[in-house]
Amino acid sequence: MKAYRIKSDKTIEPFGDHPLDCLINNRSLADTQKEILLELGIQLQPEPYSGQIDNPDEHIFFEDSLFFSPELMQQFIKESRKLKRSSICAIKPGLFTLRSILPTQDIKKFPDRVEYGLQYMPAKELRGEPEPLVIDPDQFSEVTPLPEHVTDTKEFHFPYTDSIIIQIDHWANIWVANIFVLFSALARLRKASPLKLLILALRARSINKWKILNKTNKIGRNCDIHPTAYIEGSTIGDNVTIGAGSVIRVSTIGSATSIGSNCTIEFSVLGEGCAIDSMAGAFSSVMYPGAVSSTKFLFTSLCGKNTFLADGVVVSDYRFDGKNVSVMKNGHPVDTGSLALGICLGHDVYLAGGCVSEPGRSIPNGVRIALEKARTIGKCGLEGDIPGYQRVKKIANHDVKM
Repeated sequence: MKAYRIKSDKTIEPFGDHPLDCLINNRSLADTQKEILLELGIQLQPEPYSGQIDNPDEHIFFEDSLFFSPELMQQFIKESRKLKRSSICAIKPGLFTLRSILPTQDIKKFPDRVEYGLQYMPAKELRGEPEPLVIDPDQFSEVTPLPEHVTDTKEFHFPYTDSIIIQIDHWANIWVANIFVLFSALARLRKASPLKLLILALRARSINKWKILNKTNKIGRNCDIHPTAYIEGSTIGDNVTIGAGSVIRVSTIGSATSIGSNCTIEFSVLGEGCAIDSMAGAFSSVMYPGAVSSTKFLFTSLCGKNTFLADGVVVSDYRFDGKNVSVMKNGHPVDTGSLALGICLGHDVYLAGGCVSEPGRSIPNGVRIALEKARTIGKCGLEGDIPGYQRVKKIANHDVKM
């Protein structure tokens, strides 16, 4: 079978990148699509524009900004072949659609389904008006208890499934696609054969799920990992350094990345050549190659290439008024439908210590932000006089010789 990727002229702000150049689990969307199709025995053809496909044989076509998992694509093709008709990929509303930030995706939404830019065409003699083929992606969920004053449901449910499809039309879609890919590894483990689970349990010498998850790690070559570091359910690239006491859970760490001591990286993707200073952390966040962070808590955020977050940067991902986080798209605010979403830093953005960001904000490429001079100590006189500050008490007398 052949597949056609329909060209578009989209760009994703604040990066200015085409969706095909965006990174999903440290691979460009273009390479990810190609590899998945090859895995399924499907040949990706040169990219046409819409309406330029002339193929009487069975084939599929999809928008170039579409991310899909191999399981989703395989299920869509298999069920379409059974129906022997033209099909549009549609998803049943549920926990997956609730958490995949649908409002920022340029897709068709109906009460009983969500339609994506993926179609199956059978042989010419079987074709007709395409009809939606509805897939239910919900498989498992991770439940986090929360106080009632934070959420009315008293708990937060996040789906983990290996049946994923997301239209990359906004930076929030890049972020959520990466997070879903990490959780999909847990779904595949839950669906693994009894024999595979038995082998993992024997390797772990335990039936404890955390000890078993520890045996699913993939560690690259020439890594320097301190013996007190703890890693579970993660993929570590080549030449990675991880310091004493650091915790890496269900994450992807790119090659040549350096992680200091007592760091915590959970459900996050770190690109190649990143640097995480000691005591810093990343939680459900994505950092492109070359990103550097000293901040203690980076939550639900996306950082572009060669970004820098100094110690003391505060990233807010939750509104105190209880409303969903809004983001800007095409110059207009969009309700994401999500209670928690951090920030997006464009490529080469620097944030100095003391910067505080509101939820859902994005910063354009190349911007470097520091506190205004009235809030920083630039110089101090011999008597302890600091412009913009009031000296409360002089502790002791000291002779100062110049």
